[in-house]
Amino acid sequence: MFRYDIHVHTSETSKCGWVPAALQVSAYKRLGYDGICITDHLHNSYLATLDCREDWEKVVERYMQGYRLAKRAGDECGLDVIFGVELRFPENDSDYLIYGVDEAWLLKHPYVCAMDHRSFFERCGSEVLIIHAHPYRNCDEVFYDCVHGVEIANCNPRHASRNELALRLALENPKLIRLCGSDAHRVGDEGRAAVLLPQRVHDSFGFKAAIEAGGFELECPEFSDIIKAGERK
Repeated sequence: MFRYDIHVHTSETSKCGWVPAALQVSAYKRLGYDGICITDHLHNSYLATLDCREDWEKVVERYMQGYRLAKRAGDECGLDVIFGVELRFPENDSDYLIYGVDEAWLLKHPYVCAMDHRSFFERCGSEVLIIHAHPYRNCDEVFYDCVHGVEIANCNPRHASRNELALRLALENPKLIRLCGSDAHRVGDEGRAAVLLPQRVHDSFGFKAAIEAGGFELECPEFSDIIKAGERK
């Protein structure tokens, strides 16, 4: 099985990220991972920090910096670096991990983070994989009918992600895909969770296909009870 962390941030793009992309890559390589998904934040508050926010092509260019630096470092050391996005819409503080995307997809969907969750699902749900990150961290209302899966174990050590509620949601809705992620922002966050895939993947589309095909396992020592309870019988 091949070990991937599906929820990793870079300091170059995520304003709350403290670890440069190349250092994230080297840390995961030392820990024996086969790959990571760079899922930097994309929301209106991020756009507000950019002097180029009126030009979507320049926004995308700026947003891709963290991923590109991570990809370059990953290519040099043999770590798969997968592009993803962590979207937040204006209506609340829910976050969504998006896979099956690339730079061309972002350019095709200008200001996608200005949509609402349901419009995004109706427009893009058939072409991307939508995983609700830490669904109960900041919200009590979860739009589970507009996602393909949920992060039942989010391992960021500085937030009360209420993973037990995410597990209950998944058990009550068996069609939802169940994943886990480290949500790595700072040194020490890395390697707290992994998705174990039966084959290596090299891009966001391959990762989406591997998750949709099933046959993967979850690894999360801190929340092993939640992982075990979430295993499909």
